[in-house]
Amino acid sequence: MKGNKGMKVVVSLSRRTEPYFYAEKLAQVLISRYPPPRVHTVVIWTKFPQVVLSTMRGVLKKYDQLYVHLTVTGLGGTPLEPRVPRPEEVLARLPELIDFLGDPRRLRLRPDPLVVLERGKKILSNIEKVPEIIREAARAGVRDFSTSFMEVYPKVQRRLASQGFKALELSLKERREIWENLATTAAEEGATLYACCIPGWPVSRCIDGYLLTALHPQGQACRTDKSKGQRLSCGCTHSIDLGWYSMRCPSGCLYCYAEPIVFSRGAGSQGGLPVLSLGGNS
Repeated sequence: MKGNKGMKVVVSLSRRTEPYFYAEKLAQVLISRYPPPRVHTVVIWTKFPQVVLSTMRGVLKKYDQLYVHLTVTGLGGTPLEPRVPRPEEVLARLPELIDFLGDPRRLRLRPDPLVVLERGKKILSNIEKVPEIIREAARAGVRDFSTSFMEVYPKVQRRLASQGFKALELSLKERREIWENLATTAAEEGATLYACCIPGWPVSRCIDGYLLTALHPQGQACRTDKSKGQRLSCGCTHSIDLGWYSMRCPSGCLYCYAEPIVFSRGAGSQGGLPVLSLGGNS
């Protein structure tokens, strides 16, 4: 756009894959294509705080501003997220992560998506776990949260079925009751819960050029026009996404909307992260 000529760019790593598993490649692409003088903010989307704190730290610290979307569903280490760290491990690193970012407003925590599944006669859901995740993160300084309800796309349905799971549909009334409870929990902790692309809910901006401008250490402005190619209920502002759907994610999350590498049931420990049973719901 003509009015944005010469403005520094916001680079996103990445809506398309988990950067933890491709840290070296993405770091090389980032520093070569978008060196620090060209970049306003680097936005990291991850379930692994160590991608910021260790594996990409050397490159990321060269940039003026980082903003992190950290996903903690409460399902890490279960068959639904076999190679994702357990939530208590991730939450324990929040103080260190916030310190590195320099401001808690540069971190948004995502207990996303909200999942309700059935296997046999047993139910597996993270909805009861999310309030405590919100409370613990808020007490560490996090003020912004985003979530959504799992969308049962045909490929997701097939993947879940291959592992013995069936997604349960929630009525609009049930969704609103769940949302009200989670939003109230966040508000009680002085935080805000945002809907990420939920039809019928207020539109929010996970990449928010207005916020990134306000938080920038030198007060530099970035683009605030709506990003093209996103869903209708997405309010995100312009960014450049590094990452490719061909970079398949080994996290193995069964509800993923992309094409993850999926592990069979009973595969045991993966990458040092145990595949847990469903406990009382197995």
